[in-house]
Amino acid sequence: MTMPSDIDSLRERLRRDYEGFSPAQQALARYIADHLADLPLMSAHEVARAAHCSPATVVRFAQALGYNGYPDLQQIVRHDQRPWLPSPSREHKFGVVGGSDTVASSLAADRHALESTADRLTQRGLGPVAQALAGRRPVVVAGDGHARVIVGLLVDRLARVGVPAVAVTGLDLADRAWLETLAPSGAVLAVSVGREAQVAQAAIDAALTAKVPATALVDSTLSSLARLPLARVVPADTRAGAPSLVAMVAVAQALVVLVESSARRASSRADDHEDHGLSAIGA
Repeated sequence: MTMPSDIDSLRERLRRDYEGFSPAQQALARYIADHLADLPLMSAHEVARAAHCSPATVVRFAQALGYNGYPDLQQIVRHDQRPWLPSPSREHKFGVVGGSDTVASSLAADRHALESTADRLTQRGLGPVAQALAGRRPVVVAGDGHARVIVGLLVDRLARVGVPAVAVTGLDLADRAWLETLAPSGAVLAVSVGREAQVAQAAIDAALTAKVPATALVDSTLSSLARLPLARVVPADTRAGAPSLVAMVAVAQALVVLVESSARRASSRADDHEDHGLSAIGA
């Protein structure tokens, strides 16, 4: 099997072969895809611990992708994500602290993590999604499985800021009725966590058919919805088989704040335009 020669082909291989991986390999594939910027700074043991698998699984998985081992996979990622990092030295290979270079690399990793999280919570990261939902009535929030927690939170928060919202958490007759009769003024916000994406995908399909805005919050770049133009990826920390939803909750709450802000700005512009029209008539 030909090994992926760059980070784009690596992402594509992980996405293409994901369904054929074992459960442990799937967890590892999701971690690698969602934390590529951190990989150059992590040993195989650290990746295994973070992805909740064994170091042997990390090595065998790299080999299954066509690499000689984890260091070869890591080098491909390092070249794209952190080209300024020094190549691993003998001291690094044997786990000896490498002085100022190691400290600088660690600080760079921390800074990247902070900037990545901030981007998800700001106008730059969530602004386009908020603008697509602002003023839409109703917003259908859809998702099943672990995503139900986020769906309920979003519907409650949106209602509190005056945005009519409907929860769709299954595909029974009542839920399908909402999806099959989407109002032209409505929009869809799909939420997908883990492998449970059937309801989210059905909602996106319905939005595309009805030609209304389709947005999504997903927990992995390997999600089937991650390629949607208005999808935002919020990587989950999976422990004991269940994802931690802390980051997703924070992003969901930030999104509602931005939706309200976008709606207020739009309303203010409309009022200004109306006032200007009345002034012109009076003149």
